This record gives sequence, structure tokens and C-alpha cells, in this order.
Amino acid sequence: MEKRYKEILLTNEYGKLLEAKKKGIPAVPCLPVIYAENPITAGNEKIMAKEMDLSGYPYVLEQAEEVEKAYLEKIRCRLLGLPCEILQTRRCIVREICLADVDNLYEIYADPSITLYMEGLYAKKEEEIAYTRDYIRYQYGIYDFGMWIIEDGQSGEVIGRAGLDLRPDREDAELGYMIRKNRQGQGLAYEVCTAILAYAKEELGFEKLFARTRKENLASVMLLKKLGFHPVCAQSETKEADNAQIEYYIALS
Repeated sequence: MEKRYKEILLTNEYGKLLEAKKKGIPAVPCLPVIYAENPITAGNEKIMAKEMDLSGYPYVLEQAEEVEKAYLEKIRCRLLGLPCEILQTRRCIVREICLADVDNLYEIYADPSITLYMEGLYAKKEEEIAYTRDYIRYQYGIYDFGMWIIEDGQSGEVIGRAGLDLRPDREDAELGYMIRKNRQGQGLAYEVCTAILAYAKEELGFEKLFARTRKENLASVMLLKKLGFHPVCAQSETKEADNAQIEYYIALS
């Protein structure tokens, strides 16, 4: 089986995968992976089935004929390093992050008010780039959601981040958001997060989400309440009061 989706090759023939790799063509293995009619050889020795290596392929498809085009488009974007659009609001575009966004994020996070209540980026840009590359491959690739980039719908300016993240100790996803300093106070976080809540329910099937913020972060507290979140309890009571976090939850069903 061999077919194309735009620039990417979908095939279950191992020989075709090796050929595409040699030519620099993005390819996706489709199960079951088989040999071509003519045995594959490496030098004078045949490549045995146990030696077929698919570890270099981020995506492997089952029943490729039934995969929706929307998902194939996400795969195409991720393989080519392009930002994949998730949703649009009245003023914004929410999309997956790409490596080209890293410079914009350093510019945004340079304002000390941004990291007053959240973690910053890696001190070394190359570490942030490596993290972003892995995030695209594993977070988006496995879970199909994560923290996304917010663009101004008219200018294309990167104005923040928002999305859903996972914690090792939690089954529910966590809502996160950040708007660059000079675009705060315009209702953009509410606009984007409202759309993300709908997406989480309708497209991802989440029944509940949670969020955390420091109690002195009044803008974040007000946003969560406006979105319909309800406080649960203060976190880490042994910490100083100013560092205490409040956890909020919202039922989407």
C-alpha cells in the first residue's frame, strides 16, 4: 500500500520507507509493515523482519485508509515543522507551537511580570529548542493536545500561550494561559480560554479540568471565576501565605 497526503508518503512497504528517508521525503509507516516484492538487501545480506527499525518515525498508523484528513494534516504539519491550527476565536488563532516561536517566547518572557507567577523558559535557548522539539513529538504526538500558541488573528503576532497540560499525579488536564504584557486587560485570555474549554469538551471529551493560581494573582483568580471555575482548597499549607496556591475546577458535562 502506498499513497500520498500532500507532501508526506503513507506506506506499509519497508523498502519505500527507506527510499523516502534517503530522499528526505517525510514518510509514515502503516501497519502491517511488509517487504516489497523483491527482498530488501543491505550489501549482500537480506534485512530480516526483526531488523526493521521504525524508531525514527514519530507516527505509525493502523488502518490508514480510515484516518481522518484532519489528523493527517496535523501529522503533516508536525513532520514539516509547521504550526498546526487548533481553533479560531473572534480575534485570535490558537495553534501548536513550532521551533520558530522560541524567539518570540523569549521576548515575551523577558518582562519580569510574566514570570512573577509562573516558571520561565530555559536559561539557554538551545535547551528550550530541544524541549520544544520533544514537546511537539511526544506531547502533541501522543496526546494530541498541550500548551498552544496564541496569535493575533490579523497581524499574526504571537501574543501568548494557552492550552491543556497533564500532571503526573492527576487524571484531569490542567488549563494554563499567559498573555504578553502589552496585550493584557483586553479580554483575550477569557476569549481564548472559553474556546479552549469548548474544545476540551467537544473534541477531546474531557469532563472536568482544573487550574492553579496563587491567591495574590488577582487577575488570574478573577479570570477563572469568570470562566466558571470553582475553588477547591489552598495548596501546600506549610508554605508562606503569599506563596499558597488555590486549586480550581470546572465540570464540562
